Amino acid sequence: MPNSDETNHEREITKIVHDSFGWALTKDRALFEGIFAKDDDFFTFYPDSRSTVAGWKQFETYLDRWMDPRNKAKGFDIRDLRIVISKTGEAAWFSAIVDDEGEFDGEPWGIKDVRWTGVLERRGGSWKICQQHMSEANDRSPQLRL
Repeated sequence: MPNSDETNHEREITKIVHDSFGWALTKDRALFEGIFAKDDDFFTFYPDSRSTVAGWKQFETYLDRWMDPRNKAKGFDIRDLRIVISKTGEAAWFSAIVDDEGEFDGEPWGIKDVRWTGVLERRGGSWKICQQHMSEANDRSPQLRL
């Protein structure tokens, strides 16, 4: 893949990675829906085993809780973002460290220093997150969970 194309793809992917948390600040549902692959085999592993997601329909059910007016995203930080684009330019994978915080009905929630990896695929000219995995390092003390 030519270098300028790779740079453009990296910029697009960086925006998508940030928007995958940033949409919650304004509850932009359309942005959320445009980021992720709406596939039956989409999946997410969250730090707790109760929140594993298998399939877009299950992932979409989280929107009710996220869109609830009592839920307020306060901010997020994505650090150490690394992006690798496949030689064909049709797939990419990333890793980063994430903080995310907010409150639900006045009670704080959040994650800090969570390791996040994911895979994207280029579909119809747009990058879509097809899978993601968040985990806490097992040598750290437990953090707040969503």
